[in-house]
Amino acid sequence: MKLHVVWLTSTEAAVANFSFVWLVSALLAMFSLSAFRSLAPNLGLLDTPNERKVHAGQIPLVGGLSAYLGCAVALFLFAPIGPELFLFLLCSGVLVGVGVLDDAWDLPAMFRLGVQVSVGAVLVLGSGQYLADLGDLVGMGPVLLGTTMGVLVSIAAVIGATNAFNMVDGIDGLLGSLSLVTLLALAYLFSASGAHTQELLLTIGIAVALIPYLLANLQVLDRGGKVFFGDAGSMFIGFAVVWLLICATQGEQAVMRPVTALWIIAVPLMDMVAIMIRRARKGQSMMLPDKEHLHHIFLRAGFTQRQTLLVITFVAVLMAAFGLIGEALGVAEWVMFAVFLAVFAAYDWSLQHVWRLLRLFRYDLVRSARRLR
Repeated sequence: MKLHVVWLTSTEAAVANFSFVWLVSALLAMFSLSAFRSLAPNLGLLDTPNERKVHAGQIPLVGGLSAYLGCAVALFLFAPIGPELFLFLLCSGVLVGVGVLDDAWDLPAMFRLGVQVSVGAVLVLGSGQYLADLGDLVGMGPVLLGTTMGVLVSIAAVIGATNAFNMVDGIDGLLGSLSLVTLLALAYLFSASGAHTQELLLTIGIAVALIPYLLANLQVLDRGGKVFFGDAGSMFIGFAVVWLLICATQGEQAVMRPVTALWIIAVPLMDMVAIMIRRARKGQSMMLPDKEHLHHIFLRAGFTQRQTLLVITFVAVLMAAFGLIGEALGVAEWVMFAVFLAVFAAYDWSLQHVWRLLRLFRYDLVRSARRLR
């Protein structure tokens, strides 16, 4: 009974301070972004153009650091911090710190991977939250993992999501926009359930903390110069998203089925898996960066960065909406999973034949233009 009373008090306090969380998160992210942007040269947090990076000049890598700081401080000040949320903020802070070091000194990939595994294990084991039930994916009943397998799969999911969001951070605004699509979908589900107050506060806190970065990155209403998110930010976002998805899909108070999570992060997930498959086919290392991601293909096909951003974000919105509609209508999990696999198969096939498809597309456009004459 005592624990029940404390939970009710915490919930009421969280609702009462909801506006403070998002307001302070946004303001702190904005002010810290300005401060870190000035300190970036002294801290070595500058992104220099090379054969893979075609931007002009040295760009401060401070967007993720400011987003984490704004969100974390706002939550500590105005949200009821339970053990699980405290552990998440601590673990994500470690990841952000390692990301900052990586942005400054380019740490070895295996070291970053080791940190991700360690931090993921600490969060999963320390909180007791893990993927125990994957849902009825094949129409033969729930796929139950058990404790050991569930913990291992959860750690693998943390690593996968962390790297998936890191991989899409290739053009201005893309990481922030895709993150907002996922976070807003989660915020809708958490708010509708009324049973995940701390998760809702965390989701909204991160979402609003991304806005100052997005404005600076896209140079909208911001005259202080462009900033990038950096590895610190992409690791934080991926880590936060997978943690929130685990909280949303597991336990008696789950707000959605596990298959819906696939649709909410469909674009970064499909892009990462397709890249891994292509590298495996070519016998290449899966840890080495390349220019074969979806946004690279759009750019090489002649789209501008802004057009690429709008198209990919629109696709992400459609996929997230499809998942939410399927959840609301109660479409069978195995059906949603089969459709997801079909979409991914079509996506992977299209990328393998992308240049042939583009030539056909351009040929049809030229032929149509001639007919109009």
